[in-house]
Amino acid sequence: MTKLRLATFSSLAALLLWASVGVAAEDITVDFTYERNVNFGTIVPTLKLPAFADERGLDDPNLITADYRAQNPLAEIMRDAFIQGFSKGGVEFVENGEDMQIVGTLISSELESMDRSGVPSLRLTIRTRIELIGGGRTIWENTLFGRGTVAEEEGIAAAVNASLERTVRELLRDDYFLIEVQ
Repeated sequence: MTKLRLATFSSLAALLLWASVGVAAEDITVDFTYERNVNFGTIVPTLKLPAFADERGLDDPNLITADYRAQNPLAEIMRDAFIQGFSKGGVEFVENGEDMQIVGTLISSELESMDRSGVPSLRLTIRTRIELIGGGRTIWENTLFGRGTVAEEEGIAAAVNASLERTVRELLRDDYFLIEVQ
């Protein structure tokens, strides 16, 4: 009877170990660089870009989706992408004494497989809420949808980069946002 219990326990332990390995997220490295040209004209107020919040409700902030895990929290990667975009336009953020804050909140990240004209593709959609706050009130607010679609063979890191690029570009081309910061 003891051998049967030991065999059953060993089988259950092996099954649990196998199951936990099957659900582990794949680690990827996101190496994003914002390459587009940016022209803000003259930005008069001093701006602060605090750490982004992550409202996705995940235990691991590094998860891009359930199957993929980045080297840093996704909210931090998103914030860094915005810093790069603004830097391309000559904007430097301050830590203290700001006139306005750009507050970011990561809302969701969803990956889907799709077929684009016979090409297996990945589409990553990252939703980010951005608020421009000045004088203790919200001056401008929008939810940005960064959809990055790449051929499946390019991989998830390329989909993340495409999503980040589109999100940053969407903000930097928003006329109403630009009016408020100029």
